[in-house]
Amino acid sequence: MDIVITGASQNTLRHIDLTLPAGRLIALMGPSGSGKSTLAHDTLFAESRRRFLDCLSAGARRLLARPEKPRVDAIDGLPPALCLEQQMPPGHSRAVLGSITEVLDYLRIIYAAIGIPHDPATGERLSRLSPDEIAATLASLPEGARLTLLAPLSASFGAEPESDILQLRKLGYLRVRVDGCVRELEELEAAPPSSDSVCELVVDRIVVRPGSDSRIADSVQVALRLWPDELRALVQQRGEEPVLQCFHTRYRNPETGFTLPDLTPQLFSHYSARGACEACEGTGVKEGSDGNAIVCPVCKGMRLNAVALAVTLCFGSQEVNMGDFCNLTISRNRDLLQQLQIPPVYREALQTAVQELMRRLDCLQELGLGYLSLSRAAHTLSGGELQRARLAGQIGGGLSGVLYILDEPTIGLHPSETDRLLRALKRLRDKGNTILVVEHDPQLLAEADWLVEMGPGSGPLGGQVLAQGTYADFLANEASPTAAWLNGKRQFCKSEPVELSACKWIELKHANARNLKDVTLRLPLGAFTCMSGPGGSGKSTLVHECLLPALKAGKLTGADKGLRAVLLDQSLPGGTSRSTPATATGLLDVLRPLYASLPLSRQRGYSAGRFSLNVRGGRCERCCGTGHLQVDMNFLADLYTPCDACHGARYNRETLEVTWRGKSIAQAMALTVDEALEFFSPIPAAAAILQAMHDIGLGYLQLDRPSSGLSGGEAQRVKIATYLAKAAPKRGRREGERLLLVLDEPSTGLHFSEVDLLLRALYRLRAAGHTVLCIEHHQGILSRADYLVELGPGSGPEGGQIVSEGPP
Repeated sequence: MDIVITGASQNTLRHIDLTLPAGRLIALMGPSGSGKSTLAHDTLFAESRRRFLDCLSAGARRLLARPEKPRVDAIDGLPPALCLEQQMPPGHSRAVLGSITEVLDYLRIIYAAIGIPHDPATGERLSRLSPDEIAATLASLPEGARLTLLAPLSASFGAEPESDILQLRKLGYLRVRVDGCVRELEELEAAPPSSDSVCELVVDRIVVRPGSDSRIADSVQVALRLWPDELRALVQQRGEEPVLQCFHTRYRNPETGFTLPDLTPQLFSHYSARGACEACEGTGVKEGSDGNAIVCPVCKGMRLNAVALAVTLCFGSQEVNMGDFCNLTISRNRDLLQQLQIPPVYREALQTAVQELMRRLDCLQELGLGYLSLSRAAHTLSGGELQRARLAGQIGGGLSGVLYILDEPTIGLHPSETDRLLRALKRLRDKGNTILVVEHDPQLLAEADWLVEMGPGSGPLGGQVLAQGTYADFLANEASPTAAWLNGKRQFCKSEPVELSACKWIELKHANARNLKDVTLRLPLGAFTCMSGPGGSGKSTLVHECLLPALKAGKLTGADKGLRAVLLDQSLPGGTSRSTPATATGLLDVLRPLYASLPLSRQRGYSAGRFSLNVRGGRCERCCGTGHLQVDMNFLADLYTPCDACHGARYNRETLEVTWRGKSIAQAMALTVDEALEFFSPIPAAAAILQAMHDIGLGYLQLDRPSSGLSGGEAQRVKIATYLAKAAPKRGRREGERLLLVLDEPSTGLHFSEVDLLLRALYRLRAAGHTVLCIEHHQGILSRADYLVELGPGSGPEGGQIVSEGPP
């Protein structure tokens, strides 16, 4: 049944009606802020989650925060929805790639079933005997040997002699061995054993002869029911003195006395008290003496305790514990699993676990994540890696009849890896699921079953369905803004390339971090360079762990002392809850003196600091300038409510009385970039910043929007706009200042038209004398660069080399 949406009005959606075909791969596209995420996440997923909670019992619903119903008249045919997000929720410091994909669940079962235990202190392999093996050993003794089977009694035996002896009599036993001497129960009544005596119950006395096997086996079982860990036997062969033999059913080192508890899956879980490292509590990190996090010196980052790490599996000729196995790459895991030695008796029982484990590893490999390790902390994964990891878990899980929602799943993917992603999405679709992706990648759009375009603009100018249909329909649709990009009628802007022969060059030599193989990197100064290659090939390592530290340390050949690197990444701008696009770009620094110079401000003695949100005086002290109040909900997530004093304005009443052109500073900050550009046009410094934000495609953005509410792409473009404004002719920059601007996947989440704006901005930064370095896979951007560097040829150990470099 198709998903029929009627009258969707959430956020900026304009009462839209839309039908999404069930069981299809559907791509949702359009400019940033046009309503794509609102439709997918805030409407479809939110309504599915609300309906799920309605199915729970009243008692369960009382324990959960009840979500609001999305503003939509009706949604018919909505299946259960799963949103594969690109962020980890807070409070998951112990989550790793293996736990996200459920690989560790199956790995724990295998280690618990056929793991080979060792003494953590000595490394000596431990052994144990099954009841059948004990019985067979005793039955193999020479004929005529006399056996006395003993079951150890607890240390408290004899504390209440009458009760203890009566209990043994009820069970049919007559004798107890006390400190090596067998005594009748009647004797013990008269002279009970002392508190430090070693007492053992005589379970049976047997003479080994033909036909005694079954009696020995039965008596062994009886003795082990009384004391499961150990059975003792006095063995007296003809003409010899009795000898005490001990048979252990638990893993034990007879020399040190170390006994290993039963192997269970919990022992191999860093979430469990039984398995987690005691020093770091399963996080793999501790706080060092300087307050910084360091790798736990006890478990060496493996998260498990010494007992768990002393258990190995046999892979061909090598034994590997779970910590070492998880530290290997997924590609290596798959190779090792092919060599796993499983005892014949366990092969049928473990068949499902091994198959599920291999299926999930295959999915991770297919999705281009084979260079990662199962122990990789989830919070260190990029958004694209995390989303694809969750996708691998879903493909391996085998659900059907589900609506899967993914946001930009091609982030960080090389074109060859996008092909793998498409195969995975189609496999998930072919199981009877509906796949909804917010995406702009041409490869994915061409393979999608159905396309929906939102627009025509951003924010209030968006929220409409402009077109929908198959890819062929779109190519022929004259009314679709996206179609012009897909059918080649519109092309990305071009700029005259830099003459590389005239450029100065910087050079990094002998880069060997992580998987890099003695790389030498050369970059032209004052040019636009792009770096590409498969995921895990070493791009980020080369830039962030080698190039930037070398520049800071003055170890780059050809770099002037004045060359400074600036990382324009997707982290949120500003370091406080009061940060906004206006503060991050420096716009508020321009407007504060303006408002302080107004007649009412001069009359009251207000300085520019009066209009700052970071200091006392002009801000609302009830909310400390954030515009909202934080309510501690104890064990639940904190709740934020509008400030009841300033009602979200952030400033106090006296400050808000100062107005310029009829607007207080709070009212001015509530404008969008495009509205503010017209409003502040008489102020050149403010207009330059706002024009830069408009030029980069952020015209829809509200100036006082909290930075925490920006997407990664929006945050990065806010930073780019800051430097665009500084490059404006009237503002200038310090004489001789040249920057190395580093961007990581700047095209993430951008529509074709916004990529064009991004290119124009990068050209302007280059024209201002800066060197631009982008880690990027978007072919439109790569084709417009001055210089390309490609790493590879593969991922992880198969990468780490520059395979090609030069102009496009």
